[in-house]
Amino acid sequence: MTADSSMMRINVEELESGMVTADNVVEPGTDRVLLLKDTVLDSVMIFNLKERYNVGEVYIKKTFSSSTISEEMKAEINIHQSLSTLKDVFGSDDAKPLTEFTNEAAEQINNVTNDLITSLYADDNILLKMHQLQSYDDYTYKHCLRVAMMSVTIGKSLDLPRNRMHDLCEAALLHDLGKRTIDVDIIRKPGRLTDDEFLAIKKHPQNGYLLLRKNGGYSEEVMNAVLMHHEKFDGTGYPLGLKGEQITYLARIITVADVYDALTSNRPYRQPWSVAEAEEFMMGGANTHFDYDIITAFLNAFAPYPVGEKVQLSDGRRAIVVSTTTNVLRPVIRITSEKGEGEVIDLYNDFKYLTLSIKALESDPVKAKQEGKAI
Repeated sequence: MTADSSMMRINVEELESGMVTADNVVEPGTDRVLLLKDTVLDSVMIFNLKERYNVGEVYIKKTFSSSTISEEMKAEINIHQSLSTLKDVFGSDDAKPLTEFTNEAAEQINNVTNDLITSLYADDNILLKMHQLQSYDDYTYKHCLRVAMMSVTIGKSLDLPRNRMHDLCEAALLHDLGKRTIDVDIIRKPGRLTDDEFLAIKKHPQNGYLLLRKNGGYSEEVMNAVLMHHEKFDGTGYPLGLKGEQITYLARIITVADVYDALTSNRPYRQPWSVAEAEEFMMGGANTHFDYDIITAFLNAFAPYPVGEKVQLSDGRRAIVVSTTTNVLRPVIRITSEKGEGEVIDLYNDFKYLTLSIKALESDPVKAKQEGKAI
């Protein structure tokens, strides 16, 4: 098509939520229309255009204005801008290893921290946005952003004061900075690491700590959270083998977010775990790997089966979540079918249904991606 003065052609990497398509978006190499003209873009659409369909450029209307979009969309824009900034600060894992963390980079991290906290206080729909930031080119900077988003959400559930939330978010953004000092062939290795390679990986908490100490602009709490994010509550973690309250509180929060994101992320050698599988694992690690109180806050913040959510059951039936129980993985459900609503089942308290479980969310973004569902 021929562009006119009311539209512009931009790279898909520069798309933002709230932009409006000025022409149909077509799948490369085919005539298949992915998005119609006049579609208001959201983060799911943008993610699929980039990660699934490999669209290069899109015509969008020049009428886009941040003053005309919702607070939720503004939050999405902040998150994607934060991702771009982190990429500049960290570089990709394929780039030359970092040897210093500059004052300019520290200022950029501070700005991202402020934007994220503002956005995440305004928008609670964080689980979906985290999954939208996952892809098979899952570089360190993407992981750090997701861990920061989750850590702040857990911090909200714990009623942390705003000043500590800033330290928490900053430490979470920087928790894997030390990985950028390690040989890229180790970081990106798709298979099992050798003992020597694993020892090199295990140095990343100290490496990150030293980069921040050399910078000189970070508090002991932030630096210690970076240093201790692989410690375990029972003392079996690394690098110091600390246990319980010897591990700084912020590190205990980041540990929960870090492990959950690792389990639910794509890896070259395995499929991501489902939300329910990951949360069941996290529950099992309370008071061994994780602080019990923080796991409780995590489960409150990231309930796997929210009330009103449609789910698939292990016996093939479908249902809707009616209410929660003391076990977040086994709520009260109502069976649904084409004929309408049916039996109400308490998966936790009704012993007749001990073998029945929820298999997946109907709207699970990871499951949808694996099954190849369209935008």
